Amino acid sequence: MTFSLITARSRRKRQKRGRLARANWLYTQQDVQALYDVCRNTVLNWMKYGLKSIEAERRLFLGSDLNAFHAERKRNAKTPCGRFEIYCTACKSKHSLLVESFKVETKGQFRTRVVLTCPETGKKASSFMRESVLDELRHTLESKSSAETPV
Repeated sequence: MTFSLITARSRRKRQKRGRLARANWLYTQQDVQALYDVCRNTVLNWMKYGLKSIEAERRLFLGSDLNAFHAERKRNAKTPCGRFEIYCTACKSKHSLLVESFKVETKGQFRTRVVLTCPETGKKASSFMRESVLDELRHTLESKSSAETPV
């Protein structure tokens, strides 16, 4: 079997993965685990990130909710960070440098790293940034603070 055939199959499987559930069916947690071939903790994490469930004697999931959740995750995964945003791997969300406080660290002559502490998890998220973008960020923050300060 060639490498391209393997990658094509896995790509098709990943593409199909988001719409595996039948829209009007109810699924138990074990059904969801078997359907998406994931462990129990993954389903619990999905619930933490917005997967709707029906509280009954057993936790149930509506197929249309499963499909909508995966479609939203797929859409969000394709959205790159903005100019002044950093992606936090701990909470799996983007944080704006215009809102959060951050530190600037210089690594060598041409490497500048921006570090912020995630307000949700307390972990550090960082990104390397060009000096020109950093200057633009500083200018934006200065103009924002001067606009808010009454004269």
